[in-house]
Amino acid sequence: MSKINLLPWREELRETRKKSFVLISSAVAVVGIVLTAGVWSYFDHALTDQLKANQLIIDNNTQVDAKLKALDGLQEQKKAIVARMGLIQDLQGQRPVTVRIVDELVHVIPKHVFLQKLSRDGDMFVLDGKAENPDAVAEMMRSMENSLWFRNVFMSSFITSTEKDNQQTAQKMSILPREEEKYGTFMVTANLDKIAQKNVDESVEASVQGGSAQ
Repeated sequence: MSKINLLPWREELRETRKKSFVLISSAVAVVGIVLTAGVWSYFDHALTDQLKANQLIIDNNTQVDAKLKALDGLQEQKKAIVARMGLIQDLQGQRPVTVRIVDELVHVIPKHVFLQKLSRDGDMFVLDGKAENPDAVAEMMRSMENSLWFRNVFMSSFITSTEKDNQQTAQKMSILPREEEKYGTFMVTANLDKIAQKNVDESVEASVQGGSAQ
């Protein structure tokens, strides 16, 4: 005998399908939310790491800028120190030259010649003084030419003293003039010998380096 299902099976099938659809939709929504949260968390973490990296780069650049400024200051200090050392070395190089020039003049100046002024302009020396006559000055110039310190010795001028000048000098002094007051005035120029200058510079430089090494 055939069995006939009189129950509303279509409605049950519809309800079953509806429940399955809702269940599947809920599952898909949950999976989507989970995936969205995971992706957001990943990119948020990546963004945080990138911001930290950027801040680290900024901090490093700030430190580098500060170090560069400090180096610029050190470079300026170094230049100032080098300039001072050069000035001191030049002064030390000129001092022994002047001392030796004066010592050399003591030996080359003959009798009846009196040196009143010695000036220096670079490698040129100017000697102003009094002499009994031009021959005495010429003798001094020959001695200077034979010296190791002078070259291109030249007498710029020689002015003979007159009786009128002697009388005016005596009136000003109110006493009898000295013998050298009757002498003529002269001006002699001479150049410093380059070899002598080089030897002095080398000796000074060696002494400076020796002192620095100690």
